[in-house]
Amino acid sequence: MSSRKTPSTEVLLGVLEALPPGQRLWVHGVGGSLHPLLRAGDAVRVLRCGPGALARGDVALLRQGRKLVAHVVVSTRPWRTAPLLGGADTPAGVTLGRVVAVKRGEWVVPLPRPFRPALWMTQRTLAAVWARPGGRVVYRRVRDFFFSGWSRPFRRRLVGPLEVRLLRAGDLDALLAFAGERLVVSTSFLRRQLRERWGLDAPARRGAAAGAFDAEGRMRGFAWVDAYRQEALPLDGVWVRSLVVAPQVRRMGVATRLLGCLLDEARRQGEVRVQADVDDDNTASLQTFARLGFRPAPAELTRQANEAWDAAGRAKALVVLERELAQ
Repeated sequence: MSSRKTPSTEVLLGVLEALPPGQRLWVHGVGGSLHPLLRAGDAVRVLRCGPGALARGDVALLRQGRKLVAHVVVSTRPWRTAPLLGGADTPAGVTLGRVVAVKRGEWVVPLPRPFRPALWMTQRTLAAVWARPGGRVVYRRVRDFFFSGWSRPFRRRLVGPLEVRLLRAGDLDALLAFAGERLVVSTSFLRRQLRERWGLDAPARRGAAAGAFDAEGRMRGFAWVDAYRQEALPLDGVWVRSLVVAPQVRRMGVATRLLGCLLDEARRQGEVRVQADVDDDNTASLQTFARLGFRPAPAELTRQANEAWDAAGRAKALVVLERELAQ
């Protein structure tokens, strides 16, 4: 995988704002405001122009503070834009141009202007459905059905073999793409941890992160183990965090392989015990940890972990687990 650095948002903003009208540029880092049409890690091709050159149904690239977002233009008088799935109205920001194509891997999908009415109608329909709790429930049930056990052989052939290993410094782009799509962790935190702790050579490595990669180098699963003190939480020991597997590869043993990789590295670093905290309604994760020998932690540690997260603003109750590591 490439080890080149992704330009910062500040650099991209400077380049875009200096680009003359009518010029085109491929841009990464637009975020998930067009999900599921646009996913983190995808690129968009932008035609530099102002709001006067856009019409209802176009996709506008906007600067909102220090962020880049791609929104559907839902109205020009008054000027309003919105994510594809709707949501709370946000400031329109500064218009940088019109998105004319989306690139995912080797695939490039053009967004021709004759499709504007269809995209505008799609946005209106999806926003109306997504605003209803029942619509979200139906979506999750349909998603869970298609990614359940019956589809595993087909998904295995479609995705191909997966490599599960510890992350290296050169995996930063893949990690940030996965995080933008599936994690609620600060990308600046992940970048710092990978460069200063997880991605170092074995003698200097502290903590660790593991990823599941397909043949194209795209991350399909992720987890890390490290001290909570790195996040200024008053909890001792090392903890497994952010165990997340993409729906396309669920029920294929990826979570078990990720945890096994992290446990081996924690043992190599001399840890005698590893802990984990899991949302009490996350049945799948609880079962995965149990299969790997994790057991309920003492009540006092469970209380401390819940109190620490309550103070940090988290509302869900956590089940705390632990496992002894044989040296």
